[in-house]
Amino acid sequence: MTGYFRTETSAWTELRVHGVSGTPPQGILEQPEVHRVSGDATSGFYRRVWPARMVSADNATRTLEAYSWGGLTSGTKLRALWLLLVPFLLVNVAFYARPADRRGRLKRAGDLVQRLFALSVTATLVMALVNVSMDFGGWQCGASCHTSWLGFLSWKWLDGPDRRIAVLALAPLAVIALLWRLAQRTWCDTEATPVPQADPDGQQSLLENRRMWNSARPVRRLRAVHISAALCLVGMFALAPFARDWPSLHAGGAVPWPKRGAEVLLALTLLLALVSLALACLPSMSDRPGSELPAANQDVDDSPADVGDTPADQRRSRLIAALPWVVLGVLVVSLVWLFVARPTVTGTPGDKRTVLPWLSMAIDVSIAAQGVLLVAMVGALIAMRPKKPDPAVPPAWGGFAAAVLMLFGSALSGTYAAALVLAVAHLIGKPQPRQQGIDPLVTSMPYFWAAALAVPISLAALVVGGIGFWRLRRSARTTLLPIVEKTYENHIPYPKTPAVDLDPDQRRAKNAAAARATAISRSWATATLDDTVRLFVAWFVGVTILLIVAAAVGFFIDQTAITDTFIPRALANIGDWLVGLFAAGLVYVGRQTFQNVSTRRLVGVIWDLGTFWPRAAHPLAPPCYAERAVPELINRVAFLTADRGRVVLSCHSQGAVIGAAVVNQLTYAQSSRIAFLTYGAPLRRLYARFFPAYFGPQVLSRTADLLLSDSPDPTHELTPWRNLFRHSDPIGGAVFAGTPSGADPADVLLLDPMFAKQPGNIAYPDTLGHSSYPDDPGWDGILKAVIEKQEKAERRRGRATAGAAGPPAPSDEPVESGA
Repeated sequence: MTGYFRTETSAWTELRVHGVSGTPPQGILEQPEVHRVSGDATSGFYRRVWPARMVSADNATRTLEAYSWGGLTSGTKLRALWLLLVPFLLVNVAFYARPADRRGRLKRAGDLVQRLFALSVTATLVMALVNVSMDFGGWQCGASCHTSWLGFLSWKWLDGPDRRIAVLALAPLAVIALLWRLAQRTWCDTEATPVPQADPDGQQSLLENRRMWNSARPVRRLRAVHISAALCLVGMFALAPFARDWPSLHAGGAVPWPKRGAEVLLALTLLLALVSLALACLPSMSDRPGSELPAANQDVDDSPADVGDTPADQRRSRLIAALPWVVLGVLVVSLVWLFVARPTVTGTPGDKRTVLPWLSMAIDVSIAAQGVLLVAMVGALIAMRPKKPDPAVPPAWGGFAAAVLMLFGSALSGTYAAALVLAVAHLIGKPQPRQQGIDPLVTSMPYFWAAALAVPISLAALVVGGIGFWRLRRSARTTLLPIVEKTYENHIPYPKTPAVDLDPDQRRAKNAAAARATAISRSWATATLDDTVRLFVAWFVGVTILLIVAAAVGFFIDQTAITDTFIPRALANIGDWLVGLFAAGLVYVGRQTFQNVSTRRLVGVIWDLGTFWPRAAHPLAPPCYAERAVPELINRVAFLTADRGRVVLSCHSQGAVIGAAVVNQLTYAQSSRIAFLTYGAPLRRLYARFFPAYFGPQVLSRTADLLLSDSPDPTHELTPWRNLFRHSDPIGGAVFAGTPSGADPADVLLLDPMFAKQPGNIAYPDTLGHSSYPDDPGWDGILKAVIEKQEKAERRRGRATAGAAGPPAPSDEPVESGA
């Protein structure tokens, strides 16, 4: 590489951290040629390359640097597989959406509910895989299915359901193995970055606990439990057709040895399933780093493997980690036993097709369990709600965000399952509630109810979305237009002069200004979309709950009504098409994500928002990028500030969330050398509402205090933190509530867009919204101001330290007046 780039530290380093969608380092630094000075291609630190040192803007006084972490969420093609893990993602994010008061028995009860709920979501996926492989192909179909790609089932050595089930059980086993491998690999690649050791004394918020970003033990334990339970389900459904009648317990004569062997293996599988369920209920599974503050005398190990583990904990972790291998061994023996010993089938599906034994019952139990757990979560959230919530930052959805996210995760996992089962049934036959018609594939009734339920839920979404759009347009006219006119009053000519009193040129100018104000009010209304979405999602959730309750009552009264009655059957048929379209759309998006970099970056926005949080409730969710980004930024800040250097942590959008986490993780000595500049930050607008325990108003105020070495500054006049936002930004907003006399000094409102056309330009200036904050004319002044704030704060600390140590020694240097 030709050119010059600075490698040394500077007095001030502006370290920019980008937001969602993976802005490349060239875009962050606004320089066509950059060089990576630390990290790798996935996440690294970059500086500008100049033709020569003499023309470089990076010098000993100030240097610009960028941290690019976009590769952690939108890098490789395998990210396309993450689309299937969105239900797991939602359930995991729900863990962090609970209120701040999470102590004692109530906290442990909430943890237990969410762990069991996550386990049921994993079971939903596994049972759908079992349905399309072992049930449709191995139990019902066999040689009678007229599909070319299932022709191997007619081979002579697969002439019975025992061998077909044993062979086709490899399909769900392969998917489980893939999830197992991905979960382990992504942890090693993304979440195993060591966090430097820090004294826990003085920590006041969950975000300050450095153990939050060391999740080895809980992730490994929960992963073992989920994988074990999934393997147990496969083994249970494989053995149930041959041993579910338990002849050894009630048969008078001798039981054939193949049958007795199947019974023993089924009993062992059920025992291991109970062990997995019992392990999920253990309180030690809730020992989630970052879910509570450590004691002042707690020893915090900086090892990424077993943070804070005692020898007993390590032995327990090894035993739990060995459980999936034990279950896998039993499953392999079971499948080999079915293939070789060939036990007889109880109720051979020769003349009459039925669902694989125990499968329908297990699906019903899983749905019922999710409903009970959701109700329990709602009760826990009611008990956790603060007595006096902050009216300035009301919690999202009345404080029930965790339950809503769990409901969405459950609904999406059910939709995935129904889409898979019904789509495969249509490919190789026709889904039917019982054996009837040509090539019927008897399908569990909940899938028909799910398809029928998709119709009114889709209609409700359309109606609610339409009302929300109308409300946005109405808000632009009635609420925001007067605000726009007042904000730009100097640009609107003849505001009080009637049009009839104006000449044609004046009338045209006034009409053009009015049209411009209307256009700006619409862009500002679009920026309030988050408020509208939260409100109408709450309405949509209420309608959805009513529909689900009605469907549950109908299912309990007569589950066959959905297929035997005209209107419900019509809904089920239409819903079948909707679910099929959903499956086709999911496949298309996955294909585009795999092949197209821009689509992968667009889909990566979901991962940017959802995978900030470490895996806590669901260990098979997409990996947490912050468990690598936060430690890397901590280490980089430590390097840049080691030799009396200072850092402006300049963070955009989601980068502001990462930056706030980093500030809370720094030592007092490090944070006192940091100036914080955020722009387009969703800290208060989104994160404080959805995750009050981690980004509530008190935590944000604490973050500001840490920049002053834990010296409170309620007015934020002295705090070296400035937050830029615009009325046109749909994501960012103010961070602090302000005072009755005005806005908080830390929050700086930028005017956007410019009202008038620029000289020589026939078009109006673009609305910048969430982007291009460094291009604002006031950027350099704000950056200089936040640097001055930090330098003044450091001088004050120096004088305070000198005063505490006694009067200074005599000096020949003059003393500034008023110093």
